Amino acid sequence: MRMSEFLHKGSLGPVTPRDMIIDLGSEGFKLEGGGLLKELSIRYETYGELNKEADNVIWICSPLTADAHVAGFYSPDDKKVGWWDALIGQGKPIDTDRFFVVCSNILGGCKGTTGPASINPETGKPYGSSFPNITIGDMVNAQKKLADAIGVRKIYCVIGGSMGGFQAMKWAIYYPDEVERCIIIASSPRFSSQALGFEIVARDAIKQDPNFNGGDYYDGDVPAVGLSNARKIAHLTYLSPISMEKKFTRESCKDPNPKEFLLGSSLESYLAYQGAKFVERFDTNSYLHITYATDVFDLETEYGSLEQAFKNTKAAFLNVNLSTDWLFPPHESRKITHALVNAKKTVTSLELDTLFGHDGFLLEVGDLGKAISSFITPNHKIIHKSETQAIPVFHEKEDFDLLEQGIPEGARILDLGCGNGDLIESLRIQKNVQGLGVEKNFNSILGCLTKAVPVIQKDLDEGGLKDFESHSFDIAVLNRTLQEVKNPLDLLHEILRVANKAVITFPNFGHWSVRSALWRYGRMPKSSELPYEWYNTPNIHLFTLRDFTRMCEDQNLKIEKLFIDNDKVFSKILTAIGRTNLGAERVVALVSKKQ
Repeated sequence: MRMSEFLHKGSLGPVTPRDMIIDLGSEGFKLEGGGLLKELSIRYETYGELNKEADNVIWICSPLTADAHVAGFYSPDDKKVGWWDALIGQGKPIDTDRFFVVCSNILGGCKGTTGPASINPETGKPYGSSFPNITIGDMVNAQKKLADAIGVRKIYCVIGGSMGGFQAMKWAIYYPDEVERCIIIASSPRFSSQALGFEIVARDAIKQDPNFNGGDYYDGDVPAVGLSNARKIAHLTYLSPISMEKKFTRESCKDPNPKEFLLGSSLESYLAYQGAKFVERFDTNSYLHITYATDVFDLETEYGSLEQAFKNTKAAFLNVNLSTDWLFPPHESRKITHALVNAKKTVTSLELDTLFGHDGFLLEVGDLGKAISSFITPNHKIIHKSETQAIPVFHEKEDFDLLEQGIPEGARILDLGCGNGDLIESLRIQKNVQGLGVEKNFNSILGCLTKAVPVIQKDLDEGGLKDFESHSFDIAVLNRTLQEVKNPLDLLHEILRVANKAVITFPNFGHWSVRSALWRYGRMPKSSELPYEWYNTPNIHLFTLRDFTRMCEDQNLKIEKLFIDNDKVFSKILTAIGRTNLGAERVVALVSKKQ
């Protein structure tokens, strides 16, 4: 195999970048800050074919310093493929056999789209210091003009990581009728104060470079030292403490140079390389304009609240955060999810476990690819009750049948510990409910995505409901989970704050077979309802039906309905004669707060 074939194995290509000169008429391109561009050129790449309806489009929003070259390669000798090549191509998560994929260079950049280094038509020289301030919204509006120019009618899914996530959100907010789905990766509603601090220092390093000349340096030396140092600062925020400790050990400090205050560390040489490489490929003014646009992006301030920001969106959202990301920490990213839930939008949220920090969205393509693929290619068709189709067979179908008795038609439900989303799918078919799941297992979340069941990744033992608005759901479902949580009382009260009523199912530890096994063998029993050994059971608060009813009385909770389900004949007899605490194998209770 030739070296080029090895480098490009599995990559689509070769690909060709294109330039679109947008017809602006006499009005020009008006910017949100009041500026005006009289000419607008956009460089972009496409992969796959646009269908007849012009609605099979995946629009990729470029992060801060990337470009339109998101997949493929330019020539057989090209040693580098596109920055997200592992995700885009035939048979890949973003399958070009099905989708028409578009990625453009952002407005203000330096890779072909109009930016500070472009020629100002009024002077015949680079814009330099005269280039107007831009916003994330301006970038998206420019992309919309490109979409119109190439014949795109509707965007099936817009995807953005990091600053690309800012753009993706603006796409969904500005063009709700054109965007069907939106994936936000390693992003947040705005930069944190810590992240802003790094950006401020980086821009100061550039502006203090003697060669900067207020931004008019194109006839002389570029401000290489300032831009290099800015990149070094930024690059540190892309990593994680764990990955840095693994890659740059203190033992790597060799041949220190005290006079130059150099440790001789591999970290020093690594950062020097990153800074020098960045100077070769990026324009300083572009970096200033783009980072400033990123820093002033603040949905909460702009719209008054995040819920208001997403009020008119119609897209289904997938929000992905990264466990070790400290540029966009998970708790900041989750603000997007909570706002969408509280605005009653369709959203799935999950966290990828990574050692790579913020860079994980470029490197952790395995699990990220699975999530993206499941979200944009759900194996689901909404079925109305009038359609003749068999209901799926579930492992816990008896529980589901009982649960359905306690849930009204068209209810908004929250399924806590939803697993693969089977219950919500069943209720959507049977009762036209609007459902949201809460689940902590990644593979179960993928199962939900394939069914188009929205789900939030949360741990119920870690305050999983605290960010949900009160009374935002009609019914909450806790299916065989109450006995598994650390603080069942706290969880119950939180459930009944978020939802008007709760449907709770649990195995009855007071059942006659359990008591009999304890009496006969003196060991913790195992059964179809409690199939675990005492040392590996997830059930940490086993209780009986009588315990549950007593607890509800003590906690001022009302049991509105109680359903008993049994398999064994003797259990049914005991239940029939009123000995329910002995006879009940499984219990379903509809609970609310007493007025």
